[in-house]
Parts: sequence; C-alpha cells; structure tokens
Amino acid sequence: MLEQSSGRLFYRIFLPIAVAVNLILGIVILTYLRPDGSIGWLEVGTGAFCCVVAGWLAASAWSKSYWGNAMARQVMAWRQIADAIFTWLEEAPLPAEALHRLKRSLDEVYQPGSRSS
Repeated sequence: MLEQSSGRLFYRIFLPIAVAVNLILGIVILTYLRPDGSIGWLEVGTGAFCCVVAGWLAASAWSKSYWGNAMARQVMAWRQIADAIFTWLEEAPLPAEALHRLKRSLDEVYQPGSRSS
C-alpha cells in the first residue's frame, strides 16, 4: 500500500513539478544566451539538456498513465471472461470440488489489492 501511494505521489506531484522546472530552466537559459566560444556553447547544451530532460519526464508520465490504463482494461476484460466461464460451468453438471479448485487457481493468479508495479 505504501508503494502505491508513493508511486501516486511521484507521478501526480513530483513529476509534473520536475517537468515544469526543467522546461522553465531550459527556456530561461536558452533565451538569454549569446554563445561566445566554447563556454557559450556549453550553456546552450545545458539549456537543451534541460529541455530534453523535461520532455523525457513528460513522456515517462504519459507512458505510465497510458499503459496503466491499458492493463486495467485488459484485467477487467479477462475478469469478465472468467466470470462468464464460471457462470457457464456452474450451469454444467460438474462436481463442486472441481469448480472450487478452478476458482482457487484463478484467485491465486489474480488477487485484488496486491498489484505489482
């Protein structure tokens, strides 16, 4: 539970702040530059690097959000498929013990509340 809340805290608070700070820093550095010699070009490189880091952080946040939602939809679809199979199996004349073993094996695979991310 602590890992989930720290992950949420990171992706919802720290990451947007880090993206904004890096982007602002990169833009500020790049707007005030008049590169003279190698030191000036190092400043340009620093500003460009800040913009690249901001873009990378924004892309990682988007990727985490997109793939997290895709996985949640996939898990929901498979749970619905498993529920449909159980409904069908409950109507079929099978021994109750076989149904319980099948349910236990499915519950071992998917345990709500214990998400690994």
